[in-house]
Amino acid sequence: MTLRGMVLFPKAMMPLRIFEERYRQMLDEVLSTTRIFGIVCERENVSEDEVHLEHPFGVATAGLIRVSKKHDDGTSFVLLQGIKRVKVRGISQELPYRIIETEVMNSICDGSSHEIRKQIEVALKQNKLLGGGVTDEMLDFLNPLEDDDAFVDLAAFTLCRHTLRKQAMLEVQHLSKRASMLLTDLHRENDRLVSIKQMMKQSDDEASEKVINDYAFQNNQSIQESIKLNLENGITSISEIVRLQNISDA
Repeated sequence: MTLRGMVLFPKAMMPLRIFEERYRQMLDEVLSTTRIFGIVCERENVSEDEVHLEHPFGVATAGLIRVSKKHDDGTSFVLLQGIKRVKVRGISQELPYRIIETEVMNSICDGSSHEIRKQIEVALKQNKLLGGGVTDEMLDFLNPLEDDDAFVDLAAFTLCRHTLRKQAMLEVQHLSKRASMLLTDLHRENDRLVSIKQMMKQSDDEASEKVINDYAFQNNQSIQESIKLNLENGITSISEIVRLQNISDA
């Protein structure tokens, strides 16, 4: 399936509503055979004349149907789980539905990826404390994962909000590089949250200072008016005026 704005990662779950006739036919076919079909993101930076061609990106994800429920109106609910990155080699069929020739892309792992994962875990906790998008539920789900590859892919799938950035991460075969991209995004987001908190604190401090200054100004005006009024009433001692003012404030 070629879908706009949709990027699936290995191990991630994606709910889909199948309603187009071409995809209904596709679903019937795959359910009777392998239960596997691919999700590839559609390129958006194409001319208006080419939009209908649904140009795919060069890397997609093959997914396994975990749940499929057909409704009375002919539409279906599908829960698809990503299983493998695949490189798009070409389009072999367009009708009645598109078939893409692919090649499996296995992750390339090295020793540095686990160290980067530890840094990601720290950044995730910091993001939660700063009030970012990370929740306790996410941490409880991600942290126990023993597979660093699954940890990075699921964290990227869950947290990355930008389609092009997700696609860029999906296309990276080296785990350490993919993990570094995620860590960079987390650091950038955490820095943004810190800046927001600092601006809010500064704004609160300035607001508090303004209130104090306004009160002092108003109180000074009140004393000046009191001095003028009391002088007019024949009270000439400044200490007496201040004493009377304090009694009035009390």
